[in-house]
Amino acid sequence: GRDGAIRTGSVAQGLASLAREAVELLGGDEAALLRECARPECTQVYLDRSRGHRREWCAMRTCGNRVKAAAYRARQQTALT
Repeated sequence: GRDGAIRTGSVAQGLASLAREAVELLGGDEAALLRECARPECTQVYLDRSRGHRREWCAMRTCGNRVKAAAYRARQQTALT
């Protein structure tokens, strides 16, 4: 749930809960915060609750780091040629 608690139940109950939360999200105030990760290989979406609403990646630890590392390698290759 939203409070982080783990709940038990059937698959149908889990899907119903997921559908209910999706409707609340997409129809609520937070719908404008829904973003898609900027890394082309990633298909994740996330809520951009950053201060300036300028977050680009689903997670800095994974996608953000990969994009920045690839850009660094590209700059290093350009500097060598």
